[in-house]
Amino acid sequence: MSAQSSAGRVQNGTDTGGTAPTLWWDADTEARVRSGDQVHVIACGIDVVDAVALAIECPETVLSLILAEPAPLPTATIDALPAVAVPTLVLASAPHADTDLAAAQTLAGDIDNGVFVVLDGAPAPAHTERRKSFEEWAVSFVAIAEGLAARDGRLLAQPTPLIDEGVLR
Repeated sequence: MSAQSSAGRVQNGTDTGGTAPTLWWDADTEARVRSGDQVHVIACGIDVVDAVALAIECPETVLSLILAEPAPLPTATIDALPAVAVPTLVLASAPHADTDLAAAQTLAGDIDNGVFVVLDGAPAPAHTERRKSFEEWAVSFVAIAEGLAARDGRLLAQPTPLIDEGVLR
């Protein structure tokens, strides 16, 4: 799932339209964050643990987390969640009424600026099986996160307007 971005556009089809790059979790993403590049980090499954740790270590360069279909979380990660200081969107598919959403609920509930979205009836993983819905949530969330960062003086460039004549780009 590795894809890089240079203007808020992810090569795998997720177009967030923001000013900061939006990157799927991989070694390059971590290197860019640690070098001082501001990014929005998207992670899924077990990669969520590493993305959370990076956001805790580098809150000035990780502008937001978008976490999809998280795997069960280790106790150390759960204990560290209150230290996440960046806006976080957690998306989870619920193909059945009895789908286990515990990891996603824990992430969104224990992170101060956590938002939890359940895609009822959607097969997992949401970012591939319901790509359009995933992209719409990600685009909206990136716009909000960049607005918050700009308001707080943390965004290096002004956010890109995502609304053009009433249409979300």
